[in-house]
This record gives sequence, C-alpha cells and structure tokens, in this order.
Amino acid sequence: MSPMKKVMIFLLPSFPSCTWERTCLRNFVAAFLAVMLLSLTACSKLTEDNLQKIHNGMTTDDVKAILGEPTSSQTGSALGIISGTTYIYHSGTSDVKITFVNDKVVTTEGEFK
Repeated sequence: MSPMKKVMIFLLPSFPSCTWERTCLRNFVAAFLAVMLLSLTACSKLTEDNLQKIHNGMTTDDVKAILGEPTSSQTGSALGIISGTTYIYHSGTSDVKITFVNDKVVTTEGEFK
C-alpha cells in the first residue's frame, strides 16, 4: 500500500456502512462541503445593525465594506445622463435593496423577518 493511500485512509472518518474507500471519501467530502456552506451562511454581514450604518451619499465601495458583495445587482441609465445601480442583498428571510445614482446611495429599503 502506498504511503499516500495510508494517509488518506487514516484521515478518513470511519463509516461502518462504507465498504469502499471511494464511497467513504465521497461521503466525507459531501459532509465537509455541507458544513462549510452552513458556516458561510451564518457569517452573513446582512444584519439590521449593519443596514443602519448605510446612509444617503455613501459610495458602492462604502456599502460593500459594510455589507459585503451583493447577492445580485441591476444597472441602468436614463438618457445617458443619470446612471443607476441597485444592489440586492438576500440572506435567509431578509431582503434589502440599495439604490445608487451616480455611485451614491439614494434609497435603502429592506425587510428582516
């Protein structure tokens, strides 16, 4: 048995129902990814306290520094004079929309449940 295979077998958790190393590894990776995904969700910056820090006149960079990257965004312009962007943040049951005109916050709306 190769040294690498010995290390992999040692690192894998013991699954009594697993008969093949490949199945054990697949189960271990799936469980690890599930735990990591849940931990990322728990670390959301979208909170009522952070939303209170957002005020008119802030730039997109200011908002990202407080709330992180938006879940999605939409950009448009009117007659090429005024450009607007809406950042949409979603976390659990909370939804927030922040609208920017010429890279400055003009409206903030959101709902926390």
